[in-house]
Parts: sequence; structure tokens; C-alpha cells
Amino acid sequence: MADLAPKRDVAVSMRFRDEDLDIIDRGAALSGLSRTEFMRRAALHEAQIAILNETAVRLSPEAYQQFVAAIDAPVTAVPAKMRERLSRKTPWTAAWDEASNG
Repeated sequence: MADLAPKRDVAVSMRFRDEDLDIIDRGAALSGLSRTEFMRRAALHEAQIAILNETAVRLSPEAYQQFVAAIDAPVTAVPAKMRERLSRKTPWTAAWDEASNG
């Protein structure tokens, strides 16, 4: 019989306000996940982002020169469709403006 690897699950206890749990539970339900799995995934995602934000990128001298050239290159024209989308009001701003003027 092969040796079984030791179980590595560790319980983590946290305190939340009721309002926070309501939001978490809604997000979990909409995702089809348990609260635990939803929170595990959220915590891992945030940890990965924090790690990536602090990760040093190493480039060869040639790759660095290409990188600098790309940054220094003139900005190309913004495509018309992107310009139109960027000029749209956000739904919450549009609703606020409508409520303020109504």
C-alpha cells in the first residue's frame, strides 16, 4: 500500500460584517460556487496580483532596447470606435445626470 501524502488543508477563520457576507454570498451564488470556494478563489487572485505587481522583469539588452523604442514611439491615432466608446458616459453617471435634471 502506497504512503498517502499528508493532508495540507488548513482552516482559516475570519470575521466579516453582515453586509460584507451578503455581498460575498451573492457573488458566490451568481458564480455557482460555495462561499468557501468563492473566497478561496478571490484570495488567491488578489495574492497573485500582488505578487505579479512586485515581480521584476529581466530583459536582455536587445529586448530592453525594443521595449524602450516601443514606449518612445509616437502614439498612433485612436480608432474611431474606441474614441466613441471612451466618450460615452458611464451608466451610473448617466443615471445621476438624469436624476439631477429630472
